[in-house]
Amino acid sequence: MPSAFLIRRTHQSLIRAGTVLAEEGRWLLCGQTEQVREAAGQVRLHAPEVLACDLRLVDGNATRLLRELPPAGERRPLVLLLTPSADDLLLFEALRSGGDGYCVDAGSGAALPAGLSQLHEGRAAMSPMIARQMMAAFGLPRSSLQLAQCVSSGQDLTPLGGHQPLNLSDQHLLSLVASGLLSDEIGQRWHLSTADVERRFAALYRHLHLLPQCAALHSA
Repeated sequence: MPSAFLIRRTHQSLIRAGTVLAEEGRWLLCGQTEQVREAAGQVRLHAPEVLACDLRLVDGNATRLLRELPPAGERRPLVLLLTPSADDLLLFEALRSGGDGYCVDAGSGAALPAGLSQLHEGRAAMSPMIARQMMAAFGLPRSSLQLAQCVSSGQDLTPLGGHQPLNLSDQHLLSLVASGLLSDEIGQRWHLSTADVERRFAALYRHLHLLPQCAALHSA
């Protein structure tokens, strides 16, 4: 049974989330807190597989916590960001700081099991706003919709060049999401499963985590 650690803004939302996970029965809740200042130490102690954290907390936000967690590969959990809105401007900053995915949840915890499972299976969601922000961060132009929808565009692994870690398929994928297409719609056009599209989103977030390093290499 995979383990999860919860960090939520209020005690009530912690209780609701814990109840939902207990009823769902697929996750071991190994710890929980409302405080950013004590979260990093507890996460190191309990070593959960997935950390679910509200984007905004009473004594800080998820970005602060992400910067205090161990680097990737050193017992760092997958991080699921919980937000009432995928259009929160802080969400992209938190994803860039190390968040592996997000789940739209205003505090009820109802969407938490699906969000945790999605991330644990190597999948992630992506909104049009996040896709546009990611394209701006990587300095990518938007592909034409006609080109991006072609099956061959989903298979084009041609590197974008320079120190850019993405390929043309990544650029086309971000262009489709930025234009408002959903995961299943992209899958239909590219002859992929929705899960495969969501795995590509998760891979793009991993590239995003390395962006400062890539940008430094480019400027050098």
